[in-house]
Amino acid sequence: MRARAAVALAGALVLAPLGAHAADLVVWWEQGFYPQEDEAVREIIAAFEQESGKQVELTHYSSPELPDKLEAALEAGKPPDFAFGLTYVASKWAFDDRLVELTDTVGAFSNLFDPEALAWSFQLNAKTGQRALYGLPMGRSTIHLHVWKSLFEQAGFRPADIPKEWDAFWSFWCDEVQPAVRQALGRDDIYGIGLNMSSKASEVNLHFFQFLDAYDAEYVAPDGKLVIDDPLVRQRIVKAIDSYTAIYRKGCTPPGAVGWDGRGNNEAFLAQTIVMTSNQTLSIMNALRTERPEDYYKNAATIEWPDGADGQPLAIVTSFYTAVTFKARGHVPLAKEFVRFLVEDGWLAHYLDFSQDRYLPSMPKLLDAPFWLDPSDPHRMPAAIQFLTRPRDQYYAAAAYDWRNLLPMWREWVWAKAVHRVVAEGISPEQAVDEAIARIKQILSQ
Repeated sequence: MRARAAVALAGALVLAPLGAHAADLVVWWEQGFYPQEDEAVREIIAAFEQESGKQVELTHYSSPELPDKLEAALEAGKPPDFAFGLTYVASKWAFDDRLVELTDTVGAFSNLFDPEALAWSFQLNAKTGQRALYGLPMGRSTIHLHVWKSLFEQAGFRPADIPKEWDAFWSFWCDEVQPAVRQALGRDDIYGIGLNMSSKASEVNLHFFQFLDAYDAEYVAPDGKLVIDDPLVRQRIVKAIDSYTAIYRKGCTPPGAVGWDGRGNNEAFLAQTIVMTSNQTLSIMNALRTERPEDYYKNAATIEWPDGADGQPLAIVTSFYTAVTFKARGHVPLAKEFVRFLVEDGWLAHYLDFSQDRYLPSMPKLLDAPFWLDPSDPHRMPAAIQFLTRPRDQYYAAAAYDWRNLLPMWREWVWAKAVHRVVAEGISPEQAVDEAIARIKQILSQ
C-alpha cells in the first residue's frame, strides 16, 4: 500500500497541469496530531486523482476550527464535498437535508463495519421522514488511563496497590500518590492527576460522560425520552460533577487545567508533571513511541478503569468519528465515488495505520489483527482489550436520533462550561447542574 501510494503521489504531481482548473472535488480534513496523518491524506488524494482523472482541492483545518468553518461554508452555500473531523455533530445537517445519503455506496461494504459504528451514522432526514446512512464510519475511540510507572514506583507503589473502587481510585492518586511522589523527588510541582477543567476543550464533555456513567446518571432513556428532570437523575448528575471537580478543588490536578486546550493534559503528561491522566485516544502514548521509545515501552503504562460508583463494571464511553458528504456543490456522484474508494480500495485502513493507532478501527477485522493484540505492546493491546471486553456506555445517538440538535452538550460544550464554572467561579455543583439542564432543555426546544 505505501509503495502504491508513493507511486500514485508521484504520478499525480507529474500529471497536474500548471494552470489547474477549478477543483472537481473539495475535501476538508481535520489536521492530524502527527505529520504522518496529513501525509497519508495527501497520498489518498493523489491516488484518487490518478484513478479518477479528477482534481481534488484538499484543505486541512484544526479540530477547533473545522466545525465553525463548516457552519460558515454551509451558510454561504459552499461547503466542501467531503469533510472529516472529530468535533462536529452531523445530525442537524442530516435533518436539514444537507447531506448525501450513502446507503447505496457504503451498504455494499456494510459487513466490514461494526454495526454500532454504522448505527451512529444513521440519522433522521426531516424532508423524507426517514432514517438513512449519512456518514462514513472512519474510526472510534475509548477513554484510556495512562500512568508514569517510573514516577509511581519511585514513590513506593506497585500496580497491585491501585484500588478498583471508584471513590478509592481517585482518592488514591490524590491523597497517597501525589504527596509520596513529591516527597520522593523533592518537588511540589507534580500532581497525581491530569484532568482537564477547561470550558474550551471538547474532551471535558467526553471525560465528564465517563463520570456520568460511573454514577449511572444517563439522562436519556433507552426509548429516547429526556429524563433529566427526574430528581434521582439530577442527584446523580450532581454527584458526578462534584466528583469530577473535586479533583481540582483538592489541588490534585495542575491549576492550569482550567485553561487547557485539548493538548493540555498531553503536554503535562509528557513533561512528567502529572502521574496519571485520561485521554480519549492513544495520542499521548504515540508521541512517546515516536520521540521517547524507552519511555513508551518501559516507563509508562496504560491501566484499567476502576468499577463504577455502584461497584459494577464501568461502561466505557465510546466515540465514533464519521466523514460526511454535502449536496450543495453538486458533485454528489464524485463524492460518493471517493467514499467508495476509501473503503473498497483499502485507503481507510491505510489512513488509520498512518494515524499511529490514534483511533480504534470501525472494522472488526482490523481490531482483531495481531497489530492490536500484540502482547509485546504495553498500550495498544490494553486499549483493544478494554474496548472488546468492557460494557459500553448508553448509545445516546441511537436513542435520540430524532432530536434536531442531537447531543447539544457537544454543540455548546454545556457540561464543560458547567465544570469550568464550578472550579473557576466557585459556584456549587447543584447550581452548575441546574444551569446545564436549563440550557439543554432550551436547545432541544428550538
